Amino acid sequence: MEAMPRRLSLEVQLMSEPCLWRWEIRDPERDVVVESSWTREWMAYESPEEAERAGRQRLRSLGRR
Repeated sequence: MEAMPRRLSLEVQLMSEPCLWRWEIRDPERDVVVESSWTREWMAYESPEEAERAGRQRLRSLGRR
């Protein structure tokens, strides 16, 4: 029997240094960060909308695994 995938959430946050936006994909059940644009590939964005688009794209790709 295959386990049900965990429900992941996306958060967009403003970083203080540099003053850019990053996304985090979190597992709220375990209260852990699964992936972050900043720690995964040092990627940050000019606007929260841009960060959210990129984070949603990554979240979709994780769902296909």
